[in-house]
Amino acid sequence: MPRRALASLVLLFTACSDDPATSTGGASDTDPGTPATSSATVTTTDDPAPTGTTSTSGEPTSTTAPGTTAPNPSEPGTSDTDGPVTGTTGVDTTGPAPTTDATTDTPDPQPDPICVDPPACADVEPTATEHHLKLLDGCAFALAPTDFAAGIARADALLARAGTAVSIDAVLGQLNREAVPGLSAYQAERMKNHDYVGFRWNSGDGSVDYWYPQGITGSSDARADHKIGGKRLLLVSWYHNIEREPTDPPARGVRLSLVDISDLDAIRYRHLLLVTPTGEGPDVNFAAANTKAGDALHAGGITWVGDRLYVASTSAGFRVYDMSRIFETTASDDENAIGFAGGEVQAHGYRYAVPEIGRYNLTADSCPLRFSAVALDRSAEPPVLVTAEYMTDLTGRVARWPIDLASTRLVENGGTVFASDAAIAGQTRIQGAVTYENVYYLSCSSQASQWGRLYRNLPDSTSEITAWPDGPEDLYVERDLKLIWTAAEHPDKRVTLGIPMQGY
Repeated sequence: MPRRALASLVLLFTACSDDPATSTGGASDTDPGTPATSSATVTTTDDPAPTGTTSTSGEPTSTTAPGTTAPNPSEPGTSDTDGPVTGTTGVDTTGPAPTTDATTDTPDPQPDPICVDPPACADVEPTATEHHLKLLDGCAFALAPTDFAAGIARADALLARAGTAVSIDAVLGQLNREAVPGLSAYQAERMKNHDYVGFRWNSGDGSVDYWYPQGITGSSDARADHKIGGKRLLLVSWYHNIEREPTDPPARGVRLSLVDISDLDAIRYRHLLLVTPTGEGPDVNFAAANTKAGDALHAGGITWVGDRLYVASTSAGFRVYDMSRIFETTASDDENAIGFAGGEVQAHGYRYAVPEIGRYNLTADSCPLRFSAVALDRSAEPPVLVTAEYMTDLTGRVARWPIDLASTRLVENGGTVFASDAAIAGQTRIQGAVTYENVYYLSCSSQASQWGRLYRNLPDSTSEITAWPDGPEDLYVERDLKLIWTAAEHPDKRVTLGIPMQGY
């Protein structure tokens, strides 16, 4: 039985039809990204907080997530089989605003306890029915933050040592790649009954087979007025699949594509590298966003909130990066080099890097949950981050986590973040999920042969279906234009597209 009241939803019953046609609506440096051809298998795991981060728990331990955990065929070269990592219980006391991380003199009053009697984990693993979304008790799932004050201090020490802090506006002035307007003929045929917009990456990024696009977010998530510096922006995360590189290099973690879509006929973008600060004080350094096993973080979903970027960490929760603390490297000639060495600052060949400032990890008492995707719902009250589990059967679940948009922090209760609510989705291969104006949207791969589908649903109702491209991933809602976006991941089939939201 649920431990808290859930907001009532208005159920609008309409006929369900398959794939309905109802939508209306240059810098001098170079970044890496040359295609290779070999392939192998990478196991995705997660790891503890970065060196020096304060926590009150020991080494994280893995457990097995419920449901089918077979490798994800739409995540080439990865095996998504890890259970959650036991999180730390340090409390974020920084109280950052979207543009500052100053602490307040008077601590916020503690809210009344909630989730005092969480359900048994077996109670949030009910039998799933295809195309039927059923609500679950969110109290079964809980996250705890690492020490964000220490993480922010470490990031600031890193910027001080690099001496090259830059603003997002400065990076936007150095976009060095051009996208191709429109979709490929292959993907356009699938989406022909929808009033889509979109683009293709340049030829190198479109065909490279060791970088894979995954998460998507944008300026409409980051800002209430939908724009940053007056521009419509997208961010897309790519993970580095080292086993597809013939020279077996070190994993380069995750890169972001910062894309200016203000003019869809003249799209420009640039890659930035996510990095993890290590060490302390004058000895601070940084590494790529990899797992403890040395593989790249999968980054299956991302959400930009204020200046913070929430990145899905499959077996653990979220890693959080700060888009207001970007720094510039001094050399970009060695794709294998990262950190401070020989008087240079390098980031695997990329000119700009974005530092991590903290994490939210599943607690030891939480039921297992996988974080395969994440999106922001600003229309919910309170606003929520929406996460989804990729499963090859129908047991994938969606969870929603309360977030305070003013502070850009998840809402804690006694140092713990409990899910506002959860649901079993009744769909296979969920690659992305978001809620908007009470409707659940699920981006699923390999639903009709190789093609994806975008499912729309309300709790205790039957899914409606929209055509979706081959290889769809995470979801992003551009609220002012009522567009829902995804990025397709497969080499030579990659498109990034948005269609008008259809509701339910």
